[in-house]
Amino acid sequence: MTQSPICIGCGDNYLFTRTYKGNYCPECHADWAGEPRSAERPRPQRTRTTPSIVRRDDERQSMPEPPFDGE
Repeated sequence: MTQSPICIGCGDNYLFTRTYKGNYCPECHADWAGEPRSAERPRPQRTRTTPSIVRRDDERQSMPEPPFDGE
């Protein structure tokens, strides 16, 4: 036999429903869901990174060849 979950807000036992299988009883969940989100949001991570080290092959290809001296 499985034990009924215990609410992490108030400590009471409650039953899961078909639509909710969370950590709070229905009363505590309603209180928790009604709280406003914090105003400070984390900064989004850049999706494209730039390499910190340029490989020698890349370096040679990006540099123009020196002019021919004829010596």
